Amino acid sequence: MTGKKDNELAVVYARFSSSKQQETSIEGQIAAAHKYAEAKGYTIIGEYCDRAKTGTNDNREEFQRMLADTAKHSFSVIIVWKVDRFGRNREEITFNKYRAKKNGVRVEYVAENISEGPEGVILESVLEGMAEYFSKQLSQNVHRGLLEAAKKHHVPGGNAISYGYRAAPDKTYEIDPATGPVVTKIFDMYAAGQTESEIIRWLNDQGYHTRHGVAFNRTSLVKMLRNERYIGTYIYKDIIRDEDVIPPLVSKDVFRKVQDLLQVNKRQPSHQWTYSEYILTGKLFCGKCGASMVGRSGTSKTGAKYCYYQCWNQMHKKGCDKKAVRQEYIEDLVLSQIHKVLDNPELLTFIVDKAWEFYLKEDADHTETEALQAQLQNAENSLRRLVKSVEEGMPFDLIKPRLDELEGQRAALKKALAERELARAMELTRDHIQFFLEKMRDSDRTDPEAQKRLIDTFIRAIFVYDDHILITLNYTGDGSKITIEDIEKASTSDTTEVFECTRSGVPERI
Repeated sequence: MTGKKDNELAVVYARFSSSKQQETSIEGQIAAAHKYAEAKGYTIIGEYCDRAKTGTNDNREEFQRMLADTAKHSFSVIIVWKVDRFGRNREEITFNKYRAKKNGVRVEYVAENISEGPEGVILESVLEGMAEYFSKQLSQNVHRGLLEAAKKHHVPGGNAISYGYRAAPDKTYEIDPATGPVVTKIFDMYAAGQTESEIIRWLNDQGYHTRHGVAFNRTSLVKMLRNERYIGTYIYKDIIRDEDVIPPLVSKDVFRKVQDLLQVNKRQPSHQWTYSEYILTGKLFCGKCGASMVGRSGTSKTGAKYCYYQCWNQMHKKGCDKKAVRQEYIEDLVLSQIHKVLDNPELLTFIVDKAWEFYLKEDADHTETEALQAQLQNAENSLRRLVKSVEEGMPFDLIKPRLDELEGQRAALKKALAERELARAMELTRDHIQFFLEKMRDSDRTDPEAQKRLIDTFIRAIFVYDDHILITLNYTGDGSKITIEDIEKASTSDTTEVFECTRSGVPERI
């Protein structure tokens, strides 16, 4: 199993800052991104393009829309031409990448090496730690505001309101006359014994769509059928649970019957599949042919399970005879080399000094904040005009969709501005770098996430030969060589029969 999958869904982001700049055009960036995606086996499902008039007024609406869309989990890769397309400075780039990463989306560059040199790798890891810290602070601030609104039983902002309801003028829930009866009908149909497929077909045939404007499917239907708001219950996380405060769309008797039927009709998957996390993916290479070594799992004749790394060419019968190496042993060996670096005070100080020198050379430009503030002002001006139209007699139902859209934009822009300010707060001192590297050193050495961060930060590449392993770490100046004795522990034995587990449950010998 590899860290990246064929047929992953990807989007392209392209930006052209100024007509005076001699750099690849947006069309050229897109063409190069499509070629890159084809080589990687990705499927591009969308493109986001910003054409700014000047380099000092970079109004990146499409970029912000793309970051917001990462929360929809409709793609897993963002392809950009160069790292500078993802922000105006290293702090901003890191914060934007962190925001995408939280939603399971990674960023890949067409024209640049992702590592950007050893200093950049270390520095980006430090900044990512700071981004995580500041993001949690922002989350706490947002949580406090949402909690206060929840105490008043207010509707959440944006598109979070449940299908069948709308926000009343006082921000509480009220029944939407257009969609409320649809919810009642859905519950009645399910309680009467109609299947999920029949209800979904009826909804889509009638032209009904979810709150997000897409066709109903099993996920959206079951989510509705389990929603306690429809019997009047207001829930906010595990903090607030108040009954009979929302206008009900379904009786409690019907709701209980539906829950019982959902439990009876629940289908468990026939097989539960679990895979190990292979933390050396993308860093481990075959010393014989240079191909990547990818994570695999298998069983022996006795039924014992093994996890190991195997040369890609050997796995696909392409002329390499490199033996597989056991996951546990090779990962332990690599992590031990990292800890030797971090546990050496002089070497740690050297790393901090080099990262600090690199940081001081970086540019800092925060002009995008002004563009976001301008967008927010435009959204608020439009909202005021709509409110004035209602006051002058325009029917509220006519402007409600546009009002919801603008409120969603305003919420997203306020969040983007808050994150931009946090990115500005991430300007480093040497002590920041020292603190975060020491925090990484002192992290739980058995925690997979901590292990992955250590490897991503400090390992440049690992080459596995028949008689030794060459581990190249950032800042060591050369590779760390591990001897044949360690290899013998890590390699699968010649006498061990290794099998790959297939979905049918029948082992296939490799």
